[in-house]
Amino acid sequence: MTAIEARPQNMALAAVTFDREQLDLIKTQIAPGATDGELALFVQQAKRTGLDPFSRQIYAVMREQSIKDGNQWTKVQKMTIQVAIDGFRLIAERTGKYAGQVGPEWCGADGKWVDVWLKKEAPSAARVGVLRSDFKEPLYGVARFDAYASRKADGTPMGLWAKMPDVMIAKCAEAQALRRAFPNDLSGLYATEEMQQADNPAPAPQQVQARTVDVTRQVAQATNKDAALEAWVVKIGEAGTKINSLGGRERAVAVLAHFPDWRRDVEQARAGYDALCEVGRQIKAEQAAQDAPPFDVAPAAEVQELLLSDGQRKALCAHASRAGAKTSEDRAALWGYSLNSVKPEGTKTLTSEQAHLLLDTFSGMDNSEAEQMLAEARKAFERRSNA
Repeated sequence: MTAIEARPQNMALAAVTFDREQLDLIKTQIAPGATDGELALFVQQAKRTGLDPFSRQIYAVMREQSIKDGNQWTKVQKMTIQVAIDGFRLIAERTGKYAGQVGPEWCGADGKWVDVWLKKEAPSAARVGVLRSDFKEPLYGVARFDAYASRKADGTPMGLWAKMPDVMIAKCAEAQALRRAFPNDLSGLYATEEMQQADNPAPAPQQVQARTVDVTRQVAQATNKDAALEAWVVKIGEAGTKINSLGGRERAVAVLAHFPDWRRDVEQARAGYDALCEVGRQIKAEQAAQDAPPFDVAPAAEVQELLLSDGQRKALCAHASRAGAKTSEDRAALWGYSLNSVKPEGTKTLTSEQAHLLLDTFSGMDNSEAEQMLAEARKAFERRSNA
């Protein structure tokens, strides 16, 4: 258990003001891509909380969101305001009622809480208790790893969630506990670590087979040979109509010639229908190949969409600079290590999605953490090059 000295109640916030040069820095380095309205909102939130964006206590992250425009859904970049865990602690301390914490503690699948996590695998959950001078018991926040971990497309943890999972999930639990203890001051504010799961790839939708026939009729066809034959004849007629609309009438006729009794024999009708379906797939594939552009020509818009924006590049360079990266090799090692890549990643070759994940990761780090990440990256790639 830790505690802090008693402080005067309701400590006044220091006035937060920004000149034109600082506002330009916020827009280009702290909130790149934000609109004027979003920038005004960010500045107002910084003033309300008394947090310093230049000390990384509060910052903005641009996230892709879907909005409905009429009957169309489009993806746009929207700003979300996030607070570093140090910012949470500072706001709590300024109330004069913050009396320290209990924990953090971690548990595995067995649910047994420990005060240090020594296993190689990630903990299942973390908890932190926040003490208030006017409360008898601590207020706990509990965070499950599966609910907050930032993941790659294959579902494995990425970035700091893979390297220091106990630290990351403990920050989520602490943010929860601080919000519970000081709702008036922290309501609506979320820590970086809590929000990184928002960028996780959506799970693939489950394929549900549509029921296009009546169940009663399906059962009847299975037990009645004439009914089953009739159903196959109808299906063949429908398939033939579709193939005819694709300009493949002659091919359909030639295929059915191999099944002369398809109007009288159930097995031949089933086989004839399967053969017609294959012809339909072949015709569609041939037409698609004719309409496709040459394989070595990529649409310029598609290529442009994949690469990081100029604003993302500048913001990443700023993070690399405070980490101590002075060369392109250092930056490439830093990006590759942070993305769990087996090779360095050049800044200009990063995709927009990769840049977004990197900005989200480094926005939650102070300078010492960023420097430590660079040192680890250098060692990791030096070992691989010497192997």
